[in-house]
Amino acid sequence: MNLVIDIGNTSVKLHLFENDEKVISETLNENTLIASITTLAVKYSIQNVIISSVTSNYKIELSKIFRNSNLYDLSDDNIKLPFINSYKNSGSLGQDRVALISSAVFNYQNHNNLVIDLGTCITYDFIDLKGLYLGGAISPGITTRYKSLNQNTSNLPLLEFENIEKILGLTTNESIQIGVNNGIIGEINHYISTLKKSYPEFNIIITGGDSIFLLNKIKNAIFADPDFLATGLNYIIKLNEGD
Repeated sequence: MNLVIDIGNTSVKLHLFENDEKVISETLNENTLIASITTLAVKYSIQNVIISSVTSNYKIELSKIFRNSNLYDLSDDNIKLPFINSYKNSGSLGQDRVALISSAVFNYQNHNNLVIDLGTCITYDFIDLKGLYLGGAISPGITTRYKSLNQNTSNLPLLEFENIEKILGLTTNESIQIGVNNGIIGEINHYISTLKKSYPEFNIIITGGDSIFLLNKIKNAIFADPDFLATGLNYIIKLNEGD
């Protein structure tokens, strides 16, 4: 079995794969990570472990728990990836973005792909049909925008997402919701239309914890499985097994 660990800014996801099939998924807080993976190590025969993290890579802890397993580190310059990285400093490309790009290659081979991930940040990543990663963009996510308005002003409240189908707000709360929601939709549509000037045809793959917010609001978008990132990590394991 392969253990895939996805550590984001707000939660941790653990996945066990048998070949390409996901057999177990669990979402938890980072402070319970070590206890949870220790339990999995005792209960299951885990041959390979890979982690994508925006915080710590837990390399020392993992090496102690999984002494007889193969540990794959995305920060290792020798790890095989299913794409050519054109980032100016390849090591600075976020591990979550590496996993998302890999998943796009695995799921939509021989296509131009734009992956849009909606989480704490919104990330855009474009890979062409030849497997060349050409870069992307990063902007604040939905919750980050709400927090920014609250923390950087004196009187604006901290809100959570609410879908308001209007363009003119008659209260402060409505005005914030409309501003944040339409700002993100406008940003994404503008990014897509600008990219199409250079690449007329590409898949638009939308994923991430807040992706449901965009349902039916982005034309011709593919709403990926919530575990799209994990699929990319599992694919990286397959590419490196036996080396």
